[in-house]
Amino acid sequence: MADAIQATESDLSSPERKSAGEPIIIGIALIASIALLWLAPPVGLIACGVMLVIAPPWGRGYAERAVISFVVLLGIAAIAFPRSSEVPINTYTAHVAMTIFTVVATGLRVFPPIAVRVGALTRPKITDVLLAVFTVATALWLMSAYLGSSASEIVSGLFFSGWDNQGHFVPFANTIEIGRTAWPTVDGSVAWNQWYPSLHTTVWALAELGSQWGTAVPSRIALLFPYVQWTAVSFAISLGALAWIASDLASRLTIIGLGRTSRRGRTVRKYAQPAAIVAFAAFALLGSPTVLFNFGFTNFMMGVAVTAVVAYGSARTWRSAQRVGWFLLPLGALAVIGLWTPLVIGLIPSGVVVLIALWRLRRPLAPIWAVLSVALIGGTVLLQSRAIVDAGAGSSGSFIEDLGAVGTGMSPFNLGAAIAAPFIAVLLAALVWRRGHTATATAIAGSSVGISVFVIIAMVGADAAGLSRLGSYYVLKSLNALLLVLAPMLAAVLAVGTVALIAVGMRWLASRDGGRLRRADAWIGAMLVGVVVITFFGYVGVVPTQYAGGFAGAPGIDAAAKRVGATQNSLIGEAIINGTQASLAYPNDTSLLWDGSGTLPNLWVAGLRGVLSTDQQRFYRNLPPFPYEEKGVQNLEFSLNTNPDQNFVLLWFRGVSGELMRGLVAKNPDRLVEQQVQMRSSILCQECSG
Repeated sequence: MADAIQATESDLSSPERKSAGEPIIIGIALIASIALLWLAPPVGLIACGVMLVIAPPWGRGYAERAVISFVVLLGIAAIAFPRSSEVPINTYTAHVAMTIFTVVATGLRVFPPIAVRVGALTRPKITDVLLAVFTVATALWLMSAYLGSSASEIVSGLFFSGWDNQGHFVPFANTIEIGRTAWPTVDGSVAWNQWYPSLHTTVWALAELGSQWGTAVPSRIALLFPYVQWTAVSFAISLGALAWIASDLASRLTIIGLGRTSRRGRTVRKYAQPAAIVAFAAFALLGSPTVLFNFGFTNFMMGVAVTAVVAYGSARTWRSAQRVGWFLLPLGALAVIGLWTPLVIGLIPSGVVVLIALWRLRRPLAPIWAVLSVALIGGTVLLQSRAIVDAGAGSSGSFIEDLGAVGTGMSPFNLGAAIAAPFIAVLLAALVWRRGHTATATAIAGSSVGISVFVIIAMVGADAAGLSRLGSYYVLKSLNALLLVLAPMLAAVLAVGTVALIAVGMRWLASRDGGRLRRADAWIGAMLVGVVVITFFGYVGVVPTQYAGGFAGAPGIDAAAKRVGATQNSLIGEAIINGTQASLAYPNDTSLLWDGSGTLPNLWVAGLRGVLSTDQQRFYRNLPPFPYEEKGVQNLEFSLNTNPDQNFVLLWFRGVSGELMRGLVAKNPDRLVEQQVQMRSSILCQECSG
């Protein structure tokens, strides 16, 4: 078994001798990148990102190096800038953090005293180029609906696309405005989402600040497009990381199945890797994943990607477990806890592989690594879970019951494939295990098995809460994670199988009557298979919006159309933006947009004004739907009676609402103030004046 694994490992990389000038070139590029980071931050930030793709000693190629750097960067950020801490986050600390990380990651390769033994830099492969194009194109595709849009149009797009966009914009804006991850509130209560895993918003804040000059803090309204930008970039990188798994696994499966020396194996491997990227890209862009972006679930996608990359990258061979698993797994676990905590269970099987690998290599170090990793990861999980429990104080059920009782807000996906995902992963792993590749088998099925454990826990919670198992938010979200983790495996298997069949078919046709299969015919056949694959990925699994004539669009296309349509329906965005600006003169009062549509518009106004507190969020959560009328008045009076320190600024733009507001202010002049919101929309012009 060890010989087979070592053969696989050596085939995947052929170390080359470094040229004498390579360290000098990398050193000069490093100095230039750091200088640009401080002198021309936007360009310098990109330059440092390129250095993290080229220079670090981890990874066997540019794509793999980029993926590992992404995970390591998230893990370091989780340690250096923990949730709810006083560590300063500003332009200076963002530049310092990026400088230190880039210098250390590059120094491990360049400087002789601490240099790690690695091969020479080589030309990018076709897979590196494809993954880069896929990632950049995905980011542009996701943010394209918002490019050139006004603040009102961006808010409308985020408003209609998904509820959670507001919940994730708030900690992003809070971190930049306050300058740390502990956010004080006007009313003294705990900040809303202070308890939530917020590594993603911290990283976005660092990225935004790292791309700026000076120390001026942008307004919260001005942060709307940066929020869209960094969510799109993070989502695209996450999909790119999953596509890398598909490509690498396709190569590994080809070697396991056909051998590393056979001519057919080399041919299949050559084409299977790019084919796996294309297959996964079809699923990612046409299937249900980008619906998660609309819903504001980018942190979840990042958590899934980190879980899949760490589980696979740490355990695909015993050698990879020894070389990168020892640092990739604990850092990845910290990142996952800060993104979507339950997914950390999916790393346990790969952790066992890393422990066994370290035991074989350095037996005394293995138990030390295990104790330190368990203490670090377990302690972080405990603190995060305690924060969640404390935030839900007042619930009558247990933590598991409260978990299972959440029953709203999940995006649609292929539920049948998700349920089958762990079984498919285990069967594929069994085939690999039978050929003597135990570590690779664990890498394939480990994360799916681990996540399945949490699915069972969430189901138990749903049963205790009296909720349908397939109606539970955490059950559905965990099942979606299983589908996303399985997708790279399916893409790899499909690519290897398709390329192998084409190769066999070409050989068969070439042998008949001495005939030869023309190159054009081969390309036509490959494109035909691609069209069939894209059709299945785009239209199977989710019931999307029905078009005229009964035509159903692919989920990913529908999600893009919804983003565009949402930005064009900017009336609610205008009310939110103008309401926010009208209320800024009363920073200590709780805003209430009377002419809105209930909870979500008021949450947006409050989030764009300043730090939203838990008490304020609770008030908005209890608002009746628009029009408020008598129920709204009763809710306001109840808050005035029960919260003597809470004052309100009442925002209106309809004449009938203005009359009502002035009457309410006359009854409570010390605690209420009314403010008209100027609206430009022609639809409301006849109702805007009192």
